[in-house]
Amino acid sequence: MLFNIRSTFRHAWMLPAVLSLVSLPFDLASAASFDCSKASIAAERAICNNTNLSQLDARTAGMYFTILGSDLPVSTLAKVKGYQRQFLDTRNACGSNVNCLVDAYTSQMMYLKNVRSEIGAR
Repeated sequence: MLFNIRSTFRHAWMLPAVLSLVSLPFDLASAASFDCSKASIAAERAICNNTNLSQLDARTAGMYFTILGSDLPVSTLAKVKGYQRQFLDTRNACGSNVNCLVDAYTSQMMYLKNVRSEIGAR
């Protein structure tokens, strides 16, 4: 037998932690939602050079694409796309200012979380 059933259940509480570690990217600097080797503006370079910003970018993009792949009304999806364009303009205007970038991402994440809650309510 490859595993001990008793041991498996005894350590089952560790499963969520182990799964979260497995899902982490191996190179956190590449966690950004875009190719960092092609970063051409100050905001993109700042994101690629900062692990926390890179992770924020990846999470924001993931939530955005989850919403776009949902069955929300076309009008809602169009609104989300518009807000995403505004967010990118705001983000890019931050340049390399980390605090400004964090604020921009935080604001967009809050907006996207509110929209995502509509998906769960359907």
